[in-house]
Amino acid sequence: MFSFLETICVENGALKYMNYHQKRVNNTFDSIYSGIAPFDLKKAFNNQNIPSMGMYRARVIYEEQIKSIEFIPYQEKKIASLRVVNTGEFDYGFKWADRSYFEHTLTENNEVDEVIFELDGKIQDCTIANLAFLKDGIWYTPKNPMHWGTTRARLIDENKIQETDILVDELPTYTHICLINVFRELSLVKSLSVSAAIL
Repeated sequence: MFSFLETICVENGALKYMNYHQKRVNNTFDSIYSGIAPFDLKKAFNNQNIPSMGMYRARVIYEEQIKSIEFIPYQEKKIASLRVVNTGEFDYGFKWADRSYFEHTLTENNEVDEVIFELDGKIQDCTIANLAFLKDGIWYTPKNPMHWGTTRARLIDENKIQETDILVDELPTYTHICLINVFRELSLVKSLSVSAAIL
């Protein structure tokens, strides 16, 4: 059986936005483990030695039950250049623990820092984050991303981003791109110029 992954931001001992991670676990169980009650993600950390200072990635590997939890110091990946590549037949509708496809794609495109996946001419996301694009003061995110990130879901709930089809051919109509995940908040300051960053 394949394993699944949750990556949770731990900031100075606090597990952030756990309700969104629990919702994704619940959705995985509904689709993959139908009839089995999902575990309580918060309770799984009750007996864990959670780092009290600094920023960490809590990496949870699970199947029907949690297989492992580890805390990894967070180091931000510096990204200045991206390339659009075709998704092909790869399916990451669930957050699989096996990320070898992403690693392989990055190796094949080592002239840039990150890749942006597109399918049928529509932008999806990149290997480490969902994406938001700025146009006329509004942030948009692809309607059908490769994976359904928790930060993306939260920003939609908070009305900070809007879903739409972002066509590859229309990328020049957007001014900025921002990578969003549990460690990367939506921010114009931390965004990149579309014309300069996407090669």
